[in-house]
Amino acid sequence: MEKRVIALLVAAVCALSLFAGCASSNGTASSSSSSAASSATNSGEYTVDVELVGGSGKASVESPAKLTVKDGAMTLTVVWSSPNYDLMIVDGTQYKPVNTSGNSVFEIPVATVEEDLPIQAETTAMGTPHMIDYTLRFGSSTYDESAAATFTTQIDFHNASLGNGWPVQRSLDLKYATQFTVDYYEGGYKLACLGDGGRYLVVPEGATVPEGIDSDIVVLQQPIKDIYLVASDAMCLFDALDALDTISVSGIAKENWYIPSAIEAMENGNIVYGGKYNAPDYDTLLAKGVRLAIQSTMINHTPQVREKLIQLGIPVLTEQSSYESEPLGRTEWVKLYAALLDKEDLGQALFDKQVAEAQAVQGVDTGKSVAFFYINSNGAAVVRKPGDYVTKMIDLAGGKYLFDNLGDSSSMSTVTLEMERFYAQAKDADVIIYNATIDSGVDSINALIKKNELLGNFKAVRNGDVWVTEQNMYQRMMNTGDIIADFNRAFTGSSEPTTYLHKMA
Repeated sequence: MEKRVIALLVAAVCALSLFAGCASSNGTASSSSSSAASSATNSGEYTVDVELVGGSGKASVESPAKLTVKDGAMTLTVVWSSPNYDLMIVDGTQYKPVNTSGNSVFEIPVATVEEDLPIQAETTAMGTPHMIDYTLRFGSSTYDESAAATFTTQIDFHNASLGNGWPVQRSLDLKYATQFTVDYYEGGYKLACLGDGGRYLVVPEGATVPEGIDSDIVVLQQPIKDIYLVASDAMCLFDALDALDTISVSGIAKENWYIPSAIEAMENGNIVYGGKYNAPDYDTLLAKGVRLAIQSTMINHTPQVREKLIQLGIPVLTEQSSYESEPLGRTEWVKLYAALLDKEDLGQALFDKQVAEAQAVQGVDTGKSVAFFYINSNGAAVVRKPGDYVTKMIDLAGGKYLFDNLGDSSSMSTVTLEMERFYAQAKDADVIIYNATIDSGVDSINALIKKNELLGNFKAVRNGDVWVTEQNMYQRMMNTGDIIADFNRAFTGSSEPTTYLHKMA
């Protein structure tokens, strides 16, 4: 029922008319009080679990750490286990300690606590200062980041009218997705509305922009090309649509892609690296003639970057598939990009194939209990939160996800469990799946047991029913149905080959 209500809300935004004020393209409601209320609600002090990865392993940072949110910006207080750190570097900016006695304390900006943060820190413990590369890895948080980043329920429906003879001829049929709609108008015009309130008018090649449309509506003139793609989830969708030639700049470096065609395009220069979401290389974007930036939701934490892009004449579309509650709803975003590129039939066919793959195994109860996890550098197990899209894929594949009652109320998609608790809940799992997309250092059962000897007592380990994901799994949103089918093959012991996970020996 909730999914249906959200879908109707988003659909209503598009139906309000090209000429009625309902929401701004920057993801804030047109009512001046809406975004301010959200900012005020989410400002305050929170905590986030954090671990330090890298270096010699002797240093650590205090966890949980204080997370201060003010006016949409987040500041992390990093308390080191030593007084000998005199400098931190984050995204190329240097930070000094904020204290003069005791263990070193720094206050650094963070864009999100949903992704690892690479840092450098200088220590004087060895006499001569040494700069060391580390990574801050975040866990459970009391800050509801997803609620702060989306304004779906705050859209202002005042002043609605259809107006000026622009009736909607039809709307894009959506089966699972709730965070976008596409309406079709006479003459080939299309209006895409996103869950954050953004509206995008697709104007056919050679056609004129209608007069009198709302100022918040972003105009995208076809052919849509020269895209700056930052949202990594979307690359596989463009790849499936045979539309990599519409992307000229990537916000992800070549070494961080696991999509062969994207790597090839960057190697031959068809796609160049243009800086990540919070530090674009504006000169490169302008030199490549970028006409559209497709950002992830992390752009919500760097509004100054969004504003700069818009000032340069580069409209911003925020990809919101991560807010979809259903796994296949994420895949259905292929229909949005297909609509932008006039490839609706191909988009529908690609989506239908994934639905068929999932439905082929859906409803089959394999009777297998499943643990999906990885072991962090502190020896704790990191599991997916119940209701997360990965756990839903396990359920759709006929498995029973073991950690269905963790009681964690944070916005994070993962929960960190001390090994004793993890052992108590997962030791009798029929199947365990190790998440190598996060920790790629485990490629055998022996390597897994080396992480913690307790794992050798697990039922699935003793029975040899241990699987590991391929590193490319999280960049394959287009293949959700195939991944669900792979899970089912693992649970049933099928002899059919798998693509996105393999059995450990």
